[in-house]
Amino acid sequence: MENTGIKRASKLGVICYGLGDLASQFVWTFVGSYLTIFYTDIVGFAPATVSVIMLIARVWDAVNDPMMGSIAENTRTKFGRFRPYIAFGCPFLAVFAVMTFINMGNGTSGVIFSALVYIIAGMLYTLVNIPYSSLAAVMTEDSGQRTLIGTSRSIGMNVGMIIVNSCSAGLALHFSGEGAEVANGHGYMMTAIIYSIIAIPLFLIVFATSKEVIESAGEARKISPKETLGAMVSNRYLMTVFLVSTIQMIAFMGRISITTYYVIYCLGAFTLIALIMTIPSIGGIIGSLFVAPIAKKLGKKKVLALTLLGQGIGLFIVYFAPFDNMTMILAGHWIYGIFNCGFPICLSMVADCVDYQQEKTGLRMDGSYYAVYGLSTKFGNAIGSAVGIMLMAAFGYVANAEQTPEALRGINITVNLLPAILLVIAAVLLYVLWNKTDADFDAIRERNRKKEL
Repeated sequence: MENTGIKRASKLGVICYGLGDLASQFVWTFVGSYLTIFYTDIVGFAPATVSVIMLIARVWDAVNDPMMGSIAENTRTKFGRFRPYIAFGCPFLAVFAVMTFINMGNGTSGVIFSALVYIIAGMLYTLVNIPYSSLAAVMTEDSGQRTLIGTSRSIGMNVGMIIVNSCSAGLALHFSGEGAEVANGHGYMMTAIIYSIIAIPLFLIVFATSKEVIESAGEARKISPKETLGAMVSNRYLMTVFLVSTIQMIAFMGRISITTYYVIYCLGAFTLIALIMTIPSIGGIIGSLFVAPIAKKLGKKKVLALTLLGQGIGLFIVYFAPFDNMTMILAGHWIYGIFNCGFPICLSMVADCVDYQQEKTGLRMDGSYYAVYGLSTKFGNAIGSAVGIMLMAAFGYVANAEQTPEALRGINITVNLLPAILLVIAAVLLYVLWNKTDADFDAIRERNRKKEL
């Protein structure tokens, strides 16, 4: 550690932090990517039923996520506030991620079972992921290192997505039996089991290597839910991150959950899922390598806005590409992927919001603030999935059938055009609403540090 008085994370901790998001891709992004089509094409749920399940789960998350953030903040153990939840929660998360792919039929009992399992799986993801996200703000006081921690997470996310997106379709087909052209329920279940077994030790490595080095003097007392909520709503920068991130996640996570429909029905081949869904993740890794130095030079706000615009341009290209023009489709996905690297900056901006609130009130609310960010991810997934499947149904989508030209157009609009528009809107809102520079937040951190000396 340097003699500046600034607390920093270890190099091993920074590197291994990304394994948590790698694990999350195995247990949650796989669910997000394939559960919708599992529900409609395997279980036989109507699109409206799927939408209701997704939306009910997210309404509960609106209560559950901030509650978990507050619980974690007020936790005191020898391992810290956040790390214990990662270690003890990940096995249960893995089990329920597998259970989401149990087919109990499309009757009333099957709907209730699927809804309950999905809601519990979401709660367990909250139990693990909010403390995991919160670690980024308490592992170091150094702004540059926070961006590196975010970059580590982004790389872990994209590596996980590459593995999940490139292997899932093949694994599901393999376990679906010889001669299968599309995956069946057994195929999805076995793939989920394999991923869950891999995820648990990855989470445990994060628990072992991440250390919580920041704890403000104000944290000696419990923070009431009312105080927490008031602090969140009154923090304009947190609300800006929440708004921008929610719009971004509707486009990003919502698109992930329904891209399989575009590949299967518009492009005409289940086997193309691996290629189409892997390219953006590879591009995201490449882009992530340049985020930290560019953000240091241009500022986080400008770079995040540019990444949002770049993603939007990529999806506009995909939308206007004829379904048989694979060169144009792949080019659009590469552009979309290269610019899909703004997540480390979002995480670093949440940490800025925590520091801003600490200066105003003397309290650090890392857990609650990262719960807000996590909630935007879940809202994005749910709203994107629920609205997406309903829009496709409105255009005439019918499961396991040859789609009409109108239905194909609806799938293309839902998967590509609407996310592109949303990403551009998010970039504009960020630029208008976020009016502090990185230097402003560096000064806030320095003032906070001096108060605690």
